[in-house]
Amino acid sequence: MTNSLKWIFNEYEFDNRVNNLAWTVAGKYDEDIDISEKDYTSKDASMYYAIIAGAMRKYIDWETVKKYLVNRMKSGYNKDILCTIIQIVLNDIVEKKVIEERPGVIDIRNKAYDDILKSYSKIHKEDILKLLKYTYVLQRMDRHPVMDRLVRKILREINNIDVHGDIMEILKKVDEIYLTYFQYILDSQNQNVEFVEDNIKNVEVDFDTFADFMLEELYDDQEVENVETEINNFTGGMLVDGLGDEKEDINLESTPHRVLYVNEEMLNKIYKRVEYYYGKSYLNEGDRRKIESRNCRNVHEGCRLHFTDGVLRSHCENAFQLKYVTRQKDNNLFEFQYKMKVYRRQINKLRECFSRLLIEESSSDRLYSDCGTIYANKAWRIGRSSNNKIFYKDVDNGKGRYVIDILLDSSGSQTSKQFMVAIQAYILSAALTLAGIPNRVMGFQSFLDYTILKRFRDYNDNVRKCEDIFEYYCSGNNRDGLAIKATCDGLLEREEENKILIVLSDGKPNDVKIGKDSSRSIRGEMSYKGIVGIKDTAMEVRKARKRGIMVLGVFTGKEIDLEAEKKIYGKDFIYIKDIQRFSDIVSTYLKKVIIN
Repeated sequence: MTNSLKWIFNEYEFDNRVNNLAWTVAGKYDEDIDISEKDYTSKDASMYYAIIAGAMRKYIDWETVKKYLVNRMKSGYNKDILCTIIQIVLNDIVEKKVIEERPGVIDIRNKAYDDILKSYSKIHKEDILKLLKYTYVLQRMDRHPVMDRLVRKILREINNIDVHGDIMEILKKVDEIYLTYFQYILDSQNQNVEFVEDNIKNVEVDFDTFADFMLEELYDDQEVENVETEINNFTGGMLVDGLGDEKEDINLESTPHRVLYVNEEMLNKIYKRVEYYYGKSYLNEGDRRKIESRNCRNVHEGCRLHFTDGVLRSHCENAFQLKYVTRQKDNNLFEFQYKMKVYRRQINKLRECFSRLLIEESSSDRLYSDCGTIYANKAWRIGRSSNNKIFYKDVDNGKGRYVIDILLDSSGSQTSKQFMVAIQAYILSAALTLAGIPNRVMGFQSFLDYTILKRFRDYNDNVRKCEDIFEYYCSGNNRDGLAIKATCDGLLEREEENKILIVLSDGKPNDVKIGKDSSRSIRGEMSYKGIVGIKDTAMEVRKARKRGIMVLGVFTGKEIDLEAEKKIYGKDFIYIKDIQRFSDIVSTYLKKVIIN
C-alpha cells in the first residue's frame, strides 16, 4: 500500500521528462539515473528529486566522501549522526549551486517539500537528527520555525560553510560540527539532553592529520560496502524522507473515491509497457486470458494479471529497471551475508525440525485384532488360549503430503523493511525445500489495472533457486484479494493433500482505479481501498478455506490497522512487530498444522 502513483500523472511521458531533467542538470548523458523508479506524491516532488539527483552527480566528489566515511566509521564515529550531517551539508551545497544556475528551482523545491510534508500526519521531532533535518527544510522554504539553541547553532555552522570550497574543506567542517556538538551528546548518553552551551567547546581539526585518510587504500571490505549503501541513500532519496508517519484513513467505513482518468490511447500504451517495467510473462496469452476470465470479476472487473519471473530472469529492455533491481538484490544479499552464519544455522535448525516432524507423522502403528492379516508367531494361540487376537492391522498415521505458497506484499508500504522480508522469506523457503516440502514464493504489487505476480521460486525448484528471493523489491499499490485468488488457482492444481497459503502484508489493500474519461469508469464508482478492499480480501480468504486451503495472514503493519487484519483473516493471523521473527513464527504455525 502506498499513496503515490509512481511516475504516472496525466501524461504518460512524464517519466522521460524527469529523466532528461536529471541528465541535463548532471551534464552526463552516459549514466543511468533511476528517477523513473522513485515514488512521490506530486510532479513537483519528482522534478525536484531529479534536479538534486543530477546535481549530486555533478558537484560532489563521491570517492573522497567515501574514503572519509570509511575512515571515520573505522575510528568509531556514530554512523547515523555522521551521515545525517553529511546529507544536510551536501544537500545544502548542491542546492545552492544549482539555484545559482537555475533560480526557478526555488519554486519547484518549495512546492515539492510542501507536498511531501503535508503527506505526514506526524513529524518525529523528538529525534534530534530528524528535528535538525525538518528545521533545515523549513528554513529553506522561508519559514521561521521555533528551534532550541542546539539546533540553531548547528544550522548556523552549516549555513556558514563555503559552498564553493574544496571538498576537503567541506568535510573538515563536517568533522568540526560532529566533534563540537554531537560528541557531547553521545558522551551524555542521551540525545535529548538539554543543551548547555558552556559544556560545548569548539574544536580545531588539524588539516594535515585530517587529510591522512586520503592516503588509505580502499578494498572491497565490509566497511566500504556499508559506506556505498549510505551514499546510495544520499543520492537516492530526499532530505525529508522518513521524517514522520504518512497520513492514513482510520475510519474504514468512510473511504473517499480515488480514480485516475486517462484517455483510451494512453491506456493502450500503458498496457503495452507492463513487460517493459516488470519483465516478460511466463504464461502465453491464451493461458493468461483464461486465468483472468476466472478471477477478474465483480470488484476486479476490468483488471488484468501479469505473471512474471522478474526483469533479471526474463526478457526486459528497460535499462533503468535492470539496474535498479540488480542494486536492490545486491543490497538484500549484502544484508544476508553480513550475518550469514546466523541465518545458515537458522535454516538448518528449521530443516531438521520439519524433517523430524514429517518422519514422525508418516509413521504407522500395528494393532492386533481378531481379524485382518494373520500373524504367524501368534498362531499357536488357536485352541490353546482365550486370547484370539492372532491377526494385525497396520494403521497409517500419515496426514498426507504438504505444499506451501508464500505470498509477499511487494507494495511501496514494505519499502523500509524489504531486505528483512527477503531474508526471512529465503530462510523459510530454503528450510522447507531442504526438508522436502514443495513451496512456491511469489510477490504481488499493482501497476494501474495490472496486478503483478512475480515468481521467485516454483514448487519443484532446487534450493539454489531460493536465492532469487533476494530480487524482492517494493513499489506501487496492492490488490490483495485478486492476488490471493490468482495464487490459490495454482495451489489447487497441486496433488498434495494439505495445501497452505501464507500471506505477508500490512492488512491494507489499496489500489487505484482506471477510468476512460471523467464521466465513465471501467470498474464502477468505488476505488479498491478501505472497507471495499478489506471485504473483498476477506471474502477471498474464506473462499480459499472452503476449498481446502489453510490460509495464514502474517501482519506487518501498525496496531491501528489490526482491526482490518482481523476482518480479513479471522483468528488465523499473526501480528509481527519484528519482521526478523517472520520465519520462526511461521515455522511454529506450520509445526502446529502438521501435528494437529
